[in-house]
Amino acid sequence: MIKIFSKIRLSLLSEGKSVKYLKYAIGEIVLVMIGILLALQVNNWNENRKIQKEELLLIESIKQDFIENKKRLNQTIKAQQRMIYFSNSFIKLIVSNKSKEVNIDSILQLKAYANSWFRAELVNSSYLTIVNSGKVNYIQNLNLKKRLADFSADLESGFEDDYESKESLIFMYKISYKYESDFLGEDEKKELGIEISKDSIRKSIELLIANKSYLGALLNKTGLESSRLNYQKTLLAQTDEILNVIKSGSK
Repeated sequence: MIKIFSKIRLSLLSEGKSVKYLKYAIGEIVLVMIGILLALQVNNWNENRKIQKEELLLIESIKQDFIENKKRLNQTIKAQQRMIYFSNSFIKLIVSNKSKEVNIDSILQLKAYANSWFRAELVNSSYLTIVNSGKVNYIQNLNLKKRLADFSADLESGFEDDYESKESLIFMYKISYKYESDFLGEDEKKELGIEISKDSIRKSIELLIANKSYLGALLNKTGLESSRLNYQKTLLAQTDEILNVIKSGSK
């Protein structure tokens, strides 16, 4: 093709048709530019297709993470709600000074719930990988992009109450550990081949709940658990919103 254009130009020059030659040269340049632009357009189109395809894969990966997050959050919230309910019941029992009217097994059940601790281990690896790889702009859905960033920020900021709650729980154990042998379950006692009298268990219970430091730590932990529960509920609401945005594809 280049040889043909060259022959035409030489022919025009040899015939002294300089004006026609100039017009032809300009036309040839225009055609070359159009060809380059078309090639660039095709290249951009192919690149955009690659990005769109990768965007779908990234969003699907995020979707699977948040489906798992929803499952974990629901489980943890239910466990936290039970724990807070029984912790409050334990507190009421302690301050009522009526523990002697309640059977030992019921008190030990309340104590076991009060001494429990739950946290959903959430998955955020897909989003963080996207951010760290510089591909966050592959996500064209601005609404989704903002919600993911908000969720990630909230997830990072929610650890302070976790730490304080754990510290309260550790303090409770430091106070109660001297009585724990009396609080063993029936299966554990059989396995160890020991017998503990009801009077001994009752005495240990009364000594534990009479400890003001134990009550203070329990009150502090229960208050923090209520805050942690609200935090988990917020994360669950954000998780539902993200899944809804992915499902609808709205921007």
